Amino acid sequence: MIHPLDFDVAVVGGGPAGSAAASVLARNGRRILVLERERFPRFHIGESQLPWINEVLARIGATGAVAAAGFVEKWGASFTTADGGADQYADFAKACEVPTPRTFQVPRAAFDQVLLEHAANCGAVVLQGRTAVQAAFEDDGVILTYADADGVETRVTVGAIIDASGRAGFLAKRFGERRKDPILQNIAVHRQYEGVPRGEGRRAGDIRMVTRPDKGWFWFIPISATTMSVGIVIPQSVYKLAAKPTPEETLSYFVAETPAAARLVATATPVSPARFDADYSYLHSRHAGDRFVLVGDAGAFLDPIFSTGVLMAMQSGIEAAEVVDEGLRAGDLRARRFAAYERRLVRRYHHFRRFAARFYDPAFRDLFFSPSSRFGIYEAVLSVLGGNWRPSWKTRLRLRAFFFLVALQRIVPLARRQQQPVSSGS
Repeated sequence: MIHPLDFDVAVVGGGPAGSAAASVLARNGRRILVLERERFPRFHIGESQLPWINEVLARIGATGAVAAAGFVEKWGASFTTADGGADQYADFAKACEVPTPRTFQVPRAAFDQVLLEHAANCGAVVLQGRTAVQAAFEDDGVILTYADADGVETRVTVGAIIDASGRAGFLAKRFGERRKDPILQNIAVHRQYEGVPRGEGRRAGDIRMVTRPDKGWFWFIPISATTMSVGIVIPQSVYKLAAKPTPEETLSYFVAETPAAARLVATATPVSPARFDADYSYLHSRHAGDRFVLVGDAGAFLDPIFSTGVLMAMQSGIEAAEVVDEGLRAGDLRARRFAAYERRLVRRYHHFRRFAARFYDPAFRDLFFSPSSRFGIYEAVLSVLGGNWRPSWKTRLRLRAFFFLVALQRIVPLARRQQQPVSSGS
């Protein structure tokens, strides 16, 4: 017997998924321990948010805290071909079934800190600079061992663990396996600049995407009044042929051979070092077990083409918190209680994955750059790009029609082919 418990739930990881889970549980009166191995603020990639994040923030009570941080407002996204010959604006105000079309571009260091502080304000005990070391599962609880920066270990007893440890996979590596997506295997190289031109008025906060015919694409994300996050996502096969000795040289190479991107940074000044990130997509084989649940990147990561990462992570954190809370109330935290949570998480992943994978299909891009307002098909696509993963039956029918047209485009050119070779700058 390990009762009485020190905490009802331990959340391992203080990123958006962990903060969301901790906030929900603490607001429900649960005793929550959050262990974060780093000290915030800390750098993290993934700055562009989607409109459906507003519902998530409202659910955890963080709307005011995020609004007060003064992040750049985002109302849409611009997609441009490599040569700049075609441009398409995705205006979230035109998307169907998107309650609030405005969202934010955020420096993740600041955004994540706001969310973690919010979890603490809700009543969670937040310990930074603490690394989860071991979890011993018993019938009536879990003995969790964690260490501080000096390696000094502490043991606590908890009712359940929510693994929000990201790619570190504290429990994910112990239970099940990480299954990499066979198609979405990419590499990202990125850095921050000042002096990159941006739109005017409401469109000043747009994320701008520059697509390449080799299936790569650039992002340009205004994360402050002066700073722009710039990066390229490139297939591993392309990267291996063009990689340079340093991330700075690699990014410069791809910028130089992409005219539309080169024009945007022509007079810009780098203000951060360049970094590599593995953007391979994966889905874990299991997302829960007796007294544990995986959330966020611990259980799944999807290609960032449509900026779904933080939204999906926080949604999983909220849903995991709700089902764990129900289990605590019922005195039953066995794996079978989490089956519906796992099914929902996998369904959401595949819903967005369908669009992420198809965006790398030239036929998808052809139709996307030549939108038609007939029958509301384009507005339905925008709805998914806004973060809608449970569309109405009418929207689902329009999405099916869109993918039917994509299939036809591969055979018969319904829209102008957008794929053009990029000119090498090396």
